[in-house]
Amino acid sequence: MYVMVLGASTGLRESTEGSLMDCQVKLVLFDLDGTIIDTMGHYARIASKLIAETLQSITPKEALERYLETSGRSFRDQLRLIGVPEDKVEELAARFEEEKKRLLQSVKPNPLVVERIKRLRRAGLKTALSTNNECSVVERLDWLSTLFDVILCHDPARGDGKGDPHLRRLLEKGYRRCEIVFVGDSDYDLETYQRLGIRVLRTQGLWRRDDRVIEEILGQLKARGTPKTLTEYEAESVEGPSRPGRIPLL
Repeated sequence: MYVMVLGASTGLRESTEGSLMDCQVKLVLFDLDGTIIDTMGHYARIASKLIAETLQSITPKEALERYLETSGRSFRDQLRLIGVPEDKVEELAARFEEEKKRLLQSVKPNPLVVERIKRLRRAGLKTALSTNNECSVVERLDWLSTLFDVILCHDPARGDGKGDPHLRRLLEKGYRRCEIVFVGDSDYDLETYQRLGIRVLRTQGLWRRDDRVIEEILGQLKARGTPKTLTEYEAESVEGPSRPGRIPLL
């Protein structure tokens, strides 16, 4: 089993009790915000403004701190944890989603992120996305379909979201828990998937040149020995989504 332990100063870190070699990885599941795109700072400013306007008993700085402390959850759940009255939750969530839509219209992935994910796909791995962004927001990001085979988003009507709902959909597609590794940047997400029996790796953002998550995954594949060498894999093209230009939302 791949074990993560809490470090006193650095948060989640890998223990020496397991590694990616314990089971052959077939699917790499990514978080979106803070992992694939550098949006968390923008979201935090939008959210803290909305929260401070509603909860006039706290300052914008306190609202920002509470938003960051509860990150990884759906915004509705964050609002409830922060103490926003239930009759205000839907109104704030709708305003937040509209602001995000406007922001995300101009967001494109860093070229380094694109290349790193394509390296995984050239190595024969499938890639998926797990995000608590609402599906109405995610479906506007056409470029996601060029990087991910499966995209899992938040559907308020169905209660879908990160963690067990998204994992169940992957298991229904035939993946085993030991074949999936989750890559994310927040303690909450990493702990959630770890508790579900999924191996996890922390990133500070795939756009950072000093981030080594992709190299670690590829290194473990090479160490296990694959039917083809990584060089042969990377020389091949990867078949894209079944419907080019359409996001395979689940």
